[in-house]
Amino acid sequence: MGKRKTSLRAGLLTVVLMCWLMPVGIIVALSGVLLGNSYQSSLQQEIRTDAENALYKVRMQLEDAIWDSKGVSYDGVVRGAYREYIQRGDSAQLYRTTSDYISKNFARESRYRAAFIRFWGDAESASVYTLCRGLAGYDLLQQCQQAAPQIVEAMSDTDTEIRFHYLDDQLYMSRNLLDGNFRPYATVVLLLEPTVFFQSVEAIGRVSDLRLTIDDCLIPLVRDENGRKTGSEIRYTVDIDGHTLAFSAFPEIYNFWLDTPWLRWVVLGVALLVLPLLLAMIAAFHRNVSNPIEALSRANALVQSGQRGYQIGEEAPNAEFGKLYANFNTMSAELKNQFERIYLEQQAAQRAQIKALQSQINPHFLNNTLEVISWEARLANNQRVCAMIEALSTMLTAALNRDGRSQIPLQEELGYVDAYLYIIRERLGGGLEVVQEIAPGMGQQLIPRLILQPIVENAVEHDITANRGCRLILRARQEDGEVILEVEHDGVLTEADREKIHQLSSPERPKEGRVGLRNVYRRLKLLYGDAGALSIEEVTQGTILAQIRFPAK
Repeated sequence: MGKRKTSLRAGLLTVVLMCWLMPVGIIVALSGVLLGNSYQSSLQQEIRTDAENALYKVRMQLEDAIWDSKGVSYDGVVRGAYREYIQRGDSAQLYRTTSDYISKNFARESRYRAAFIRFWGDAESASVYTLCRGLAGYDLLQQCQQAAPQIVEAMSDTDTEIRFHYLDDQLYMSRNLLDGNFRPYATVVLLLEPTVFFQSVEAIGRVSDLRLTIDDCLIPLVRDENGRKTGSEIRYTVDIDGHTLAFSAFPEIYNFWLDTPWLRWVVLGVALLVLPLLLAMIAAFHRNVSNPIEALSRANALVQSGQRGYQIGEEAPNAEFGKLYANFNTMSAELKNQFERIYLEQQAAQRAQIKALQSQINPHFLNNTLEVISWEARLANNQRVCAMIEALSTMLTAALNRDGRSQIPLQEELGYVDAYLYIIRERLGGGLEVVQEIAPGMGQQLIPRLILQPIVENAVEHDITANRGCRLILRARQEDGEVILEVEHDGVLTEADREKIHQLSSPERPKEGRVGLRNVYRRLKLLYGDAGALSIEEVTQGTILAQIRFPAK
């Protein structure tokens, strides 16, 4: 018996079905792969952006917390109370002063759950524990008291270094307080509120195995560690005042077929019911899905190759991909702006570093030399020379910026200006009249470091010195959420002066003069963008007004 042959009908049906099912299957499979890859790529980019923004918020909160802990040392209240305790032995007075200080500075802070100062040695009984924002919780105070010995023991081998401790599901930040002999006498500890510090990180969606560490301190975050992961771990590391904040997570994998099981039935139903419309469906799929995905893929490849800011110019075939095109164009433009801004900031930082290295001629030696000269002036009873040396030392300290602060209180900036003007008065022989019109409460307003002194120096060098003195007025106030600093003095703006002022915003470096003003202008633009402004104009005949504006914080 020969082999039974297949009927023509069955053969044609088989061929038709195969010729239909294979292309449809391939198209569907490729579509799934392309959509899955596109989705996964978009998901990773979204997570990276969310993680970067979240870590920025965490960094800002931690920087504020670190500054708060340093403030306990800098303002000297606790150190003064401890010094009085050493002299009188009154631990009750030490406790009252410290308790009032802690309540005043930390009791209403939402980012802390509790704050306490643990004294060392015989003064341990005067240690103060305070709940922040009026939180009622005896258990929380007990936890702080139980954790205090462990924290103090961990801080026994350091001076003023800030450390983080995770004890009993609580995150503490500690810093030692030093007496006049630079020996630790107490430890200030802040119990951080996780909903304030890490809420932005916990809000990052569609990730698994999320980890956050500060230095070597692991901060557990509630997240499924057994979820589906991709092979590409997302990591970010941020430096916060010498401390390392590290973030790591795995994006959840997205399976086009497993996560949408109903799609399999839809494909089967379409395969069985829409055979006559096969070609139309293929064409429609190609036009509405394949082409837009290819356009997005090409655009993504161009951006990855370095063409940041590339825009998809072709019109999307439908509203969905129209939104994707618009989102991609917006993202690409924003990416270009961010890279350009980062590049400018890096250039500015490099120039500042080079300038600092070029001008660094052993500051410690200079300060010691000035101190020796000052003592020689005192021994010679030359108070004028001594005062001028002290003013010069103050300006040298401001220029060197040893503490690395980019913003300082207005009161400190005015101190630098006063030191400079003292030298100028001595130089002019008393022909300079200085008036300060500072609005109440502006003394502690934070402003960029050395933002006012170059304006005053410009007025002195271009007008006041030439006239052998005049009247100079310093003003500071707030209006509509802006800080306004003004320097008004006698003088006249020539056409050459106006042209140089107009060139402050030019990208080219000025050939001569106005370098200080240009640096002030560029710093305002880098720090505040269009919200920062510097203007110089002759408001009345013979009166020049220089004005600085930037948002108040």
